[in-house]
Amino acid sequence: MVIVSIDRDRCVGSGNCVFWAPATFTLDDDGVSVPVEPYGDDVERINVAAEGCPTRAISVTEVGSPIPDTGGGETQRGTDADRTD
Repeated sequence: MVIVSIDRDRCVGSGNCVFWAPATFTLDDDGVSVPVEPYGDDVERINVAAEGCPTRAISVTEVGSPIPDTGGGETQRGTDADRTD
């Protein structure tokens, strides 16, 4: 999941974000970028749009990344050397 934010004070309305991720961004009546659907485009396109912003007004934060499976199914909290019994 991604969280897309626009710093409206920095946005100059270049439209690069709309070009690179048109299902995610639009320009409002003031000509400022607005995220309309954070899942409209794939994350790669959204990141390209953010990187292409001339004022760096777009921030993209990925949250809720899956935890890699270590194959054990359990978390080891210590070793036998930690035992006191």
